[in-house]
Amino acid sequence: MTTDLQVTASPDPLALTGALVYADGRFDPATVVVDAGRVVAAGRDAGSPGGARQLDCGGLVVLPGFVDCHVHVQFSTAAAILGGGVTTVRDLGGPPSAGLELAGRSPLRVLAAGRILTPVGGYPSRSWGTDGTARQVRDADDAAAAVAEQVDAGAAVVKVALEPAAGPVFGADVLRRIVDAAHAGHRCVTAHVGGARELALALDAGVDELAHLPLYDVSPAEMVSAAEAGVVLVATLAIRGPDRDAQHAVQAFREAGGRVVYGTDLGNGGIVPGIETAEVRALVGAGMTLTDVLDAATAAAADHLGLPDVGRIAPGQAADLIAVPASLVGGDVDALRDVRLVLSSGTPIVDRLRG
Repeated sequence: MTTDLQVTASPDPLALTGALVYADGRFDPATVVVDAGRVVAAGRDAGSPGGARQLDCGGLVVLPGFVDCHVHVQFSTAAAILGGGVTTVRDLGGPPSAGLELAGRSPLRVLAAGRILTPVGGYPSRSWGTDGTARQVRDADDAAAAVAEQVDAGAAVVKVALEPAAGPVFGADVLRRIVDAAHAGHRCVTAHVGGARELALALDAGVDELAHLPLYDVSPAEMVSAAEAGVVLVATLAIRGPDRDAQHAVQAFREAGGRVVYGTDLGNGGIVPGIETAEVRALVGAGMTLTDVLDAATAAAADHLGLPDVGRIAPGQAADLIAVPASLVGGDVDALRDVRLVLSSGTPIVDRLRG
């Protein structure tokens, strides 16, 4: 993939005027003032400093840039992801030359898991992970070394594969060693889970997150157990196509107190770079309101990833902002694919305000 995206920083403050601004679950008229990569003012009475470049956002909604908690950047580009309104991603598995290399070298904010830990011959070592994405763990003694390799390379999270349809699955002892080593290194563990048996294995081992809803054979009752265990769910419902059973499972998870954050599994078939409206619709179909989904894709996702200055529009926050048509307020999810403006740390990446 292309790792570099060349942009020119705006030397002057920017004032986004005439828009509705999404903050704290509300859409209110406001001006947003950006300077030195940060939001310095946001509100009806926000003044525009002298010399600020005025950006007329009339007829638009200004939102925090989306935070996608599950992508595979080797199958896309930073430019395509940013251009579609996603300003922060977490790469959940790739060779060292992909997500880990891109982190810190692009206006796209990138956190990465590094390589996916799997048993010898396990998923995805025999399929798409032959490029170095899969790190095969021989036994319990190799588990801590595998975790240390990812942490030393800069991994923000450790990912394990529990996919019986594509090879062997970790036993409880090895999985527990991985989780313990990750926690000792102050890293959470996210799991690719195949079905109900693997979900139980993950919960017993103390896994912190499900990288997507279990791919098959999972019931609402099992997802209630996941919620009660305190795991966070990156649902990635769109990769499944229409699936009411999956939506019911997510709804049960949320009703039991489980937390859902936005992610798409970009790189999986049919998922497009940028905001995935099919995922938004699927989450709404799982009982979330549109503002629930927007929060799951901005503030809640940023909080989950440990990014306190991302995901909100407020003074002091990073100026990662997007603007889309105001029809979004009335429930027009397609507006999220009509991205007119993207700022990354205050730098314009996309400016279609006159288009």
